[in-house]
Amino acid sequence: MVKKNSQGSLSVGFLHGVEIMGLKKHLERHIRGWLPKEPNFALMHKTSKPRWRKPYWIALTLVSVVVLAGFTFLGVSTYLRYSNPVMDITACYYEKTVNCSTASVGDIVEVNVWVYWHGYVIPEFKRDVKIVDSFPESNFILVNEGNVYESSGYGGSYQLKYLLRVVEGEGVSIELSKPRLYLDNVEISLEDTSPTLNIASK
Repeated sequence: MVKKNSQGSLSVGFLHGVEIMGLKKHLERHIRGWLPKEPNFALMHKTSKPRWRKPYWIALTLVSVVVLAGFTFLGVSTYLRYSNPVMDITACYYEKTVNCSTASVGDIVEVNVWVYWHGYVIPEFKRDVKIVDSFPESNFILVNEGNVYESSGYGGSYQLKYLLRVVEGEGVSIELSKPRLYLDNVEISLEDTSPTLNIASK
């Protein structure tokens, strides 16, 4: 009886061990069913996108490109305006007056010329300014002041005043010439009309 009991106990223990091993194998097979066939891929980290492909970096790159393009455009535009006064001018006109509408031969006429020009707002470049106001030399002569104004400055108002003596031209009406403006030795066209002076007959 002892042998039988001992053998029976051994048999039961053996069967119990076999069942546990079978259950273990069954669980391994079950687990392997949902695990990847190649376990190495399960251990590998998920491949991350390159940094430049992330939305933050894409947005930052686009903003940088736009800002750089804006600065480049502004720099090129500023250089072109600086080097070419014609491109820099935003407004350019003049006013010209005389102290009388009719004069006789021998009279002295006072001529006032205001020239206005404005350049690129930021910056308004400093220029060599020259204003030449010609007149009909067959009818007038300069008394003492000159008819040329020169300076170095920014846009704004420039005044030229001089005196003319009437020498001939009785009975005619003479339209005084339009002044000429030079910025950095480049002539700039002025807009407006000049006054007419009547020379009285004797």
